Amino acid sequence: MDRLPLARLPTPLDYQERLSAAWGAQIWVKRDDLTGFGLSGNKVRKLEYHLRAAIDAGATTLITCGAAQSNHCRATALAAAPLGLNVVLFLRTPDGCPPPETSGNHLLQRLAGASCRFVTPEQWDDRDVLMAEEATAIGDAWVIPEGASDAIGARGFVAAIHELAPQVRDLQRPLTIWHAASSAGTTAGLIRGAEEANLDAVIVGCSVGDPARDIADHVGAILGTVPPSVAWRITDDHVGVGYGLATDEELAVQAEATRLTGLILDPTYTGKALYGLRSEIRNGAFGPEESIVFWHTGGGFAAFAFDWPLPAQ
Repeated sequence: MDRLPLARLPTPLDYQERLSAAWGAQIWVKRDDLTGFGLSGNKVRKLEYHLRAAIDAGATTLITCGAAQSNHCRATALAAAPLGLNVVLFLRTPDGCPPPETSGNHLLQRLAGASCRFVTPEQWDDRDVLMAEEATAIGDAWVIPEGASDAIGARGFVAAIHELAPQVRDLQRPLTIWHAASSAGTTAGLIRGAEEANLDAVIVGCSVGDPARDIADHVGAILGTVPPSVAWRITDDHVGVGYGLATDEELAVQAEATRLTGLILDPTYTGKALYGLRSEIRNGAFGPEESIVFWHTGGGFAAFAFDWPLPAQ
């Protein structure tokens, strides 16, 4: 399938010396926070395939969905702007009303000109129906599922593994690829890509909200047949208080990581996944000689939507 070049690729794989020394593991970071500025993060890899398909289909409007601080919705709005495509976003909020502050990703969605429809958690359960009805009313719209997580979007991470394979060729084995997991498209693409590239690695998706079983089922739905040759798992041990929520302890660990690496972390996705990785290292899941690739899936703008417990000056 053709792609529309949007991301700055390949992204580097950086060894984090200070973080590795502090946490007692060999940690490398795949820098998908560097896929672009407004388009930073893993979502742009999936959108390259969806936007190509939308343009080929003659669509004038993109319809998609996510939380109010969705990295995917922000990336969709900004990717569509230079192409002259309209964007309609169905955004989940606790009460179906606009968020009290226009900040982070939601600010960028608005700046890019997206039309926002706010829905309650109950309405969110019918998001596919709502988007289909909107598409029917518009007539020439292209619907992108949550997180661009379907067979089309997953192609972006099949290609991403082919990009990663030569970067990890000389790393110490065993090798684990650790990433934030939610709508399952990234995980599904990584698994299929590992099969195609014959990559010797274990792929671990760290859930940021949903039960592990639900994400695993969605992976299976996207792939159709999950390749038995690839070692992978989903963990929901580090969901904490829920999707889009972070405890002071989690934020403190994320702030420590930023002080050791200079990386900007999104508390909803990358920050929670990195907290989960630190917890697993502390619990002895990884030895000091093993190699860990932490896939930085971007989302730095959402950091501005959280109240960080910073020390007094």
